[in-house]
Amino acid sequence: MIMNKQEKSGLSHEKIWLLQAALLSDKTGLNSWQQWRETVDIENIDTESYRLLPLLYRNLSAQEVIDVHIARLKGVYRRTWVENQVLFQVITPILKSFQDKGIKSLLLKDAALNLHYYCDNGLRMISNLELLIQPSDALIGINLLQNLGWQVTGKVPQEILPFSQAIGFKNSSNQSFILRWHLFADGFAEKAEHDFWKNTIITQLGELSIHILNPTDQLLYICGALKNQVISSNRLADAAIIINTSENQIDWKQLIIKAQEYRLVLVLKNMITALQEILNISIPSSILTEIMNLSISRFEDREYQIMTQENNSVLDRLNLRYYQYARMVSDENGKSNFLGFTQYLQYLWGLENLWQVPYHATIKGIKRLVEKAES
Repeated sequence: MIMNKQEKSGLSHEKIWLLQAALLSDKTGLNSWQQWRETVDIENIDTESYRLLPLLYRNLSAQEVIDVHIARLKGVYRRTWVENQVLFQVITPILKSFQDKGIKSLLLKDAALNLHYYCDNGLRMISNLELLIQPSDALIGINLLQNLGWQVTGKVPQEILPFSQAIGFKNSSNQSFILRWHLFADGFAEKAEHDFWKNTIITQLGELSIHILNPTDQLLYICGALKNQVISSNRLADAAIIINTSENQIDWKQLIIKAQEYRLVLVLKNMITALQEILNISIPSSILTEIMNLSISRFEDREYQIMTQENNSVLDRLNLRYYQYARMVSDENGKSNFLGFTQYLQYLWGLENLWQVPYHATIKGIKRLVEKAES
C-alpha cells in the first residue's frame, strides 16, 4: 500500500499546506497557500500553526502576494519581532555574567535558531530561553542565576547527579529560563558531549559573541527533540531553514555517525523523508541512500513502539524509564547497570531510600490498575 504524505509524516493536510506556503516560493507554495486559507480560520488556529505565520508572511511578501490576510500576518511578524527583542534583552545580562565568571555557555534552541539561522528576529518565535553549561559548572551557574534575581522552579540538587540534566527558573516578570548541563533530555555523559562543545560556532547577540551548535549538530539536536513526539511542523521548518542557509557547512557523514551513536536513526529517517516529500529539500543522493539504508537497533525500535502505542501498561512505562536510563549510562556495548537503574528510579521518584523503590513501583502499578478498572 502506498502512503500519502500525511500518513508518512503524521502531519495533517492543513499543516503540510502551511509548511509549503511558508517555505516554498514556487507554484506548489502558492497553491498550498490557497488550499490552507480556504480550509482554515486564520483567527482560530493551533499554537503550532501560529508559530509559522511570520515565515508565511515573509514568503508571501517576497512573492508580492496580495491578500486580505497579509495585514494580519504582518501584525504577527511585528509582534514576534518585538517579543523576541525583549527576550534577548533578558538573556544578554545572563550571558555576560557567565562570560565574566569564566563559565563556558552554549545558547540553545529557539533563541540560537532565531539569531543565526533565521537571521531575522521576527521570523522565529521564542517560547523559552535555554542555555547549556558544563556539568562541573552547574551549581555555580545555579547560584549565579539566583544572584541575578531568578527563582528556581524546582528542587536544587546539592550534588549534580548523573540523572539530572536541567533546572528551570522564573524571574519577577514571570519569564522562563532553563539552565542545562546536559545537551539532551536523556542526560548523556559529559565525555560523550565533549565533541559538541569542541565544534561550536560563534554568532553575535549585540556586542556579545556567543557559542551555538554548528549546523550538523543543530540538525541532530532537532532529531533529539523529536524522539519523544510525532514530527512537528515547527521542527521541520527549523531543519529546512538550517539546510537552506548552511547546506555547504553540514557534514552529512558526521550526522549519520552521531545518529547511530545516540540512537536517533529512526527520527533522522522520518525527518529526512518528510523534508524531501513535503518541502523538496535537496539532499545529496548518496547521503539519502545511506540514511535510508541505516538499520534501526532493537533498542530504538522497542523504545519507539512503547512511546507511540495508545495504552501503556505499568511494565511498558517501567521499560521506557529503563530505556531513558540506558541512554544516559550504557557503555559502547549497550550494557548498563541494573543497580544504577534502581538508583535512577529513586532519584526520579524523589525517594529517600533505595529499598523504597520496589514498594513504590508496586503502589504505582496498583493505582494504574484501579484507574483502568474505573474508566
